[in-house]
Formats: sequence, C-alpha cells, structure tokens
Amino acid sequence: MAKKLILNLITPEKQLISNLEVDMVILPALLGEMGVLPGHAKMIVQLGMGSLRYKQGEKEQEFAALGGFVEILNDTVNVFAESAGLADEMDEEAEAQKIKRAKESLTNKDADIDFELAEIELKQAIARMKVKKRHI
Repeated sequence: MAKKLILNLITPEKQLISNLEVDMVILPALLGEMGVLPGHAKMIVQLGMGSLRYKQGEKEQEFAALGGFVEILNDTVNVFAESAGLADEMDEEAEAQKIKRAKESLTNKDADIDFELAEIELKQAIARMKVKKRHI
C-alpha cells in the first residue's frame, strides 16, 4: 500500500479537516506554491494567500487559504490558516462586492480609512475569487 499523508486544516473559527489521509498537499507558501508528498522533510512554512489543494487518488479538493503557517512533520501536514474556505462554497457575488468595496476604500482620500486593512482585504478577496473561478 502506498504511503499517505495526514492532513489537518485549522482556522481560528473551526477545524475544517481532521486527520484526513491524502496522497499529496499543494499549498500557497509565502514565496510560491509548494507540493508535499509522503516522506517530505520536516519544516514550518509561512502560508501566503491562494489555493490550498489536496489529492486523494483522482479526487482533488481546493480551499482558498489566507495566511498562517504550515507544519510538516512525520508525514503529517498541519495547516493553521488565518482563514480558509472551500472553493465550491464561496459566493462569487459576495467576493466581487468585497473587491469593489476595498478598491473604493483605497481610492478614497478620507483620512479615517485604514489603508493597510483595505489592502489586505482586497488581496484576500482577490485570492478567494481566483480559487472560486477555477471551479466555475
């Protein structure tokens, strides 16, 4: 029998995946996409914003992951994401509205706007939208 990975995906709100056996994990590391197979070296990786996928045989599941970190240890991949959502469950219209609002905030000259927060919200909404569009 082929060796498997154990995947856990945890956000501050809830645990989305618990002890799931998978063949491969592809994650959005801060410096680029990274694949994890059984036997991978032990490491901790900073999670960027983008597509987090896992494969079980021919089946592939995809989440939008938005920051955090990943621990790879003894064929276990623990993903501690600031936020994550299943691509199939995302509302495309809601994400488009978030992008619109964030762009408006960034172009507004009002001093009360938190530009750093608006920029982060824009990047997160764009990352979620990219993942969602792959599933349309």
